[in-house]
Amino acid sequence: MENMLEINHLSTEFTTENGVVKAVRDVSLNVAKGEILGIVGESGSGKSQTMYSVMGLLAGNGRVAEGEIKIDGRDISPKNYSAKEYDKIMSDIRGNDMAMIFQDPMTFLNPVLTIEYQLCEPILNHNDISKAEARDRAIQLMKEVGIPSPRQRIKQYPYQFSGGMRQRIIIAMALACYPKVIIADEPTTALDVTIQAQVLDLIKSLKNDIDSSVVMITHDLGVVANLCDRIAIMYGGKIVEIGTADEIFYEPKHEYTKGLLSCVANPEDKEKKELHPIPGSPPDLLNIGDWCPFVDRCDKAMKICKMKMPPKEEYSETHSCSCWLSHPYAKAQQAKAQEGKED
Repeated sequence: MENMLEINHLSTEFTTENGVVKAVRDVSLNVAKGEILGIVGESGSGKSQTMYSVMGLLAGNGRVAEGEIKIDGRDISPKNYSAKEYDKIMSDIRGNDMAMIFQDPMTFLNPVLTIEYQLCEPILNHNDISKAEARDRAIQLMKEVGIPSPRQRIKQYPYQFSGGMRQRIIIAMALACYPKVIIADEPTTALDVTIQAQVLDLIKSLKNDIDSSVVMITHDLGVVANLCDRIAIMYGGKIVEIGTADEIFYEPKHEYTKGLLSCVANPEDKEKKELHPIPGSPPDLLNIGDWCPFVDRCDKAMKICKMKMPPKEEYSETHSCSCWLSHPYAKAQQAKAQEGKED
């Protein structure tokens, strides 16, 4: 399938007074046209910074150190342009070819500007139309995302909307120019469960309407269970496992993926099961080495896990995992140990 977004060997760093934080480390991903890809991991795993790197929205002390980024086949890697050229290119692309749905609508929306002004701004920036036409388009967008009485409410300010309604406004802004790729950065974090479901259904239905690709960033596997076509598990700035939703939920290979699943309650289970949190804390990306980032929290860790990063093992065309336990030699050793127990 045609890829709308390609990321190859991306590494992103942040310079701090204590040293260099390696937030994203050799990440490769692709998102096909019309596909929904979920990126799942704990806070600090690098999932948001990966997409901020793609959007050119890194903080002033951050930079893309290595890697290639393509949108619909067009190379937009920062290394290929001067700072001035890159800013111009990304200004044209953001909101037009790529758009982002942020997780905190009250922070993203300007409290002193009307919804009309904020919705019309991206439409006018990327289209040669009049203000009246932009306003009509903004009203139509509000209607599409389920805002009641849009002609009256477009004149209101963000504080006059509920949390769920503000999030719908953010989604409308992201869809304003029919982008090829929509990046949703934990868009349901601040919402209650009922509104969460409504927002996720809305993103899925609107994605189908404009045939865009979606990247869903979240720390909750339950959020992406029925939404994503494929899921990438991220930890310590790296992709440790990627596969279809069925492969991740029913055939997990990495111990971190299994740990995340053990933290999620399954309403379909007839028997009540105890949830098991993952012990320990995420790694310090200021002092991270070239070994498995999950080694200090894994109860099945081996000596080699602390020595070098495991290679990627492929289980199918869509399912791969980077874990030494998946290595053929480790499997053989496990089989021998099992035989010894049986004897």
